[in-house]
Amino acid sequence: MKTYMTPEEHARLHRRRARQALGLLVAVLVLVGAVTVVRAGVRTVANLFDDTQQRQEYEDKLEGLVLFDPVPFDGIENIDDLTLREAAVWGCVYSIQETQGGFDNYNTDPDTEQLLLPSVDVDAYLAKLVGPSFKMTHKSFEMDDMTVEFDETTQCYKIPVTGSVGTYRATVTRLFKKDGLLHVTVGYIPTQSADDSILNAASDTPTKYMDYLFSRQSGSWYLTGLTDSETKPESTASSAAAEPMPLADSEVQDAILATAGDSAAASEAASGEAAPASEPADSTAAESSAADADSAAASEAASQSAAG
Repeated sequence: MKTYMTPEEHARLHRRRARQALGLLVAVLVLVGAVTVVRAGVRTVANLFDDTQQRQEYEDKLEGLVLFDPVPFDGIENIDDLTLREAAVWGCVYSIQETQGGFDNYNTDPDTEQLLLPSVDVDAYLAKLVGPSFKMTHKSFEMDDMTVEFDETTQCYKIPVTGSVGTYRATVTRLFKKDGLLHVTVGYIPTQSADDSILNAASDTPTKYMDYLFSRQSGSWYLTGLTDSETKPESTASSAAAEPMPLADSEVQDAILATAGDSAAASEAASGEAAPASEPADSTAAESSAADADSAAASEAASQSAAG
């Protein structure tokens, strides 16, 4: 038997299917939108806690100082003058190499072919590190194995041609704020092996850590001090963990008393064992005396018999 639908029923069916299709489309769009919002939120939160870019910026700022391993100081005015000059000049050189890929835009001395580094570039590099208010007097200075000459006429430093300088390179491992200062924990990675052997492979493991302290001035952070870091190299931390902890005075006294008590108990136990052992010895001595008496009596009887 065939079932026939009226035009009104056909229209209602089409409207129902259209509503169902529209509802499905809306549900899919809502689901896609929810997933997009969640992913965007996750990325936003991750970016809030990701300080990779900041750590890289501070590595670039501190590279020149870390090269020459400065001693701790409190206040930029108290930093060693030679160390500051070395850091400013060579830090600027390394920064140019990193940002520009070379020195094609710089002149060289026609006689020595040394790089001519303008003092204004050194000032700009130093201003980013310690602030624009700090001014360094430019002049020549002596290093361990070279002289960096400053030309008053051209206002340029003559940079000697060399493979590398410095003892360490920097890796920033942590940024945190304490007592109103920004602490930048820097790992010191040696640029060469301890014995200067080219056969030893270079390592990316820091051998020590230092905290560079930055104070906020005019909305920016500038270097103001250097101190030892709470972060320690892995080898040092392992050695410290392997060493036994020293006993407190009370623990030492308890150990002495416990040892004395054990010694006394051992002495009493030894005396108790020795006492039963003496009893068989005494009884044996008594039996020996009785036997001697019997022997003497027998000999006397035999003598009297012989006399009769």
